[in-house]
Amino acid sequence: MKKILALSTRLLLGGLLVINVIVTEGQPSSSSEEMSEVHQHIIKSKINGVTYHLSVSLPKHYSSMKDLRYPVLYYLDGNVTFPIAFGTRVILDWTGEIEDVIIVGVGYSKLSIIPLMTSRWTDYTPSSNVKTDSSFLGPIGVPAGSLTSGGGPVFLNVLRKEIFPFIETQYKTTDDRGIAGNSFGGLFAGYCLISAPDLFHRYGINSPSFWWDNGYMFPLEKSFSKGNRFLNANVFMSVGSLEGEWMVPKMIAFADSLKHHNYNGLTLTTQLFDNETHVSVIPASISRTLRVLYGVKEKKK
Repeated sequence: MKKILALSTRLLLGGLLVINVIVTEGQPSSSSEEMSEVHQHIIKSKINGVTYHLSVSLPKHYSSMKDLRYPVLYYLDGNVTFPIAFGTRVILDWTGEIEDVIIVGVGYSKLSIIPLMTSRWTDYTPSSNVKTDSSFLGPIGVPAGSLTSGGGPVFLNVLRKEIFPFIETQYKTTDDRGIAGNSFGGLFAGYCLISAPDLFHRYGINSPSFWWDNGYMFPLEKSFSKGNRFLNANVFMSVGSLEGEWMVPKMIAFADSLKHHNYNGLTLTTQLFDNETHVSVIPASISRTLRVLYGVKEKKK
């Protein structure tokens, strides 16, 4: 357990009130054919009082003048994951391997380890576990009492009522939303799949911390399956082979449970990345998430 917590720590290094909007390359242009544009927004939630840093990558063919709208992929831990996702999507755009999609990195305005840790610890955990809150203090030096878990339902409300409306007002979006994350971000993406299947259609559940709260997600999914035979979702789940017994078996077991319940409408793809750790697997999982969830299928000749 302590080993997994230490690995997770290293991963961390990396109505709505709009405080400030920073657009690095101007407002969305009428034609951005050469390079994907990036826009930055700093917003503060009225629901939980947290200030979020939203990084938005537009597809290279994005146009505010054309009658087109685009699916949106929300990537958690945006301070760390967005730069990787952006660089990957630029390359995949060049070769035409993925469809046009708006990528939104959902991060935090404060970049030091303690604020990042405390914010994501609250936002991404679907239940409260005081014992784990306390035991995690050692590896990262967080002051006692700083970690408070169980804010997942509130953060889900922030997404639904504040972040989505903001993005959907600023950009030409469809209701085809995706969510992706690693570690605690993967845990929260899995929580969304079961608790709010109406919000997203595509899920990147990577290195999910399904060990959380004594396997909280497993009875949640089992209970969901009793009243739901339909789950309209395209799901990609992955884990690195070197992530250990707290991560690998849990991801496989959760995927097996989804398969066992045989939901109508569910497309499930899994991947075990050989010789990758909890940290080194992040770039690989981001690339594969984009290709699995948004890949352009080759046309038959």
